[in-house]
Amino acid sequence: LGHYIGDAHVPLHTTENYNGQLTGQHGIHAFWESRIPELASEGYDHLVGRAAYVHSVSDLAWEAVFASHAALDTVLGMERELQRTFPEDRKYVMEDRGRGVQRFPSLEFTAAYEQSMGGMVERRMNASILALGSCWYTAWVDAGQPDLDRFEQRGFSDSLRAVLKAIQIR
Repeated sequence: LGHYIGDAHVPLHTTENYNGQLTGQHGIHAFWESRIPELASEGYDHLVGRAAYVHSVSDLAWEAVFASHAALDTVLGMERELQRTFPEDRKYVMEDRGRGVQRFPSLEFTAAYEQSMGGMVERRMNASILALGSCWYTAWVDAGQPDLDRFEQRGFSDSLRAVLKAIQIR
């Protein structure tokens, strides 16, 4: 569920051009979804508030997709403009990853892209966190609000209880 909700909040998941292959922006998917959070997420504020009951999970899902798709032009347009104007020798860095050295967008280029989008990645991440918590909360309410303290006796992990507590289900 978390994967699907997270994916619905990624603008590039709403288009056939999901990796920039149709616009000459190959690799933009990993740039937006992985590189930006990898370099910037320590500065993100993920305190998103209380989960809320969702009367229509289907509506919630489509609202996420429509909001993501509305951001697609910005995702592609800002990267295209930055590629055009950013100094070529400062766009990429080589990093040792796993089996070898790979080329990645530089910290400076990544920060410029994120800034040009006005913090969109953090906002979409936070929207997905709240949506997931709200779906979990809804499932808990619809299940009759079972006692979460009894989960340990049934073999549920402490981490699940911690997540449920973090989204303030109790």
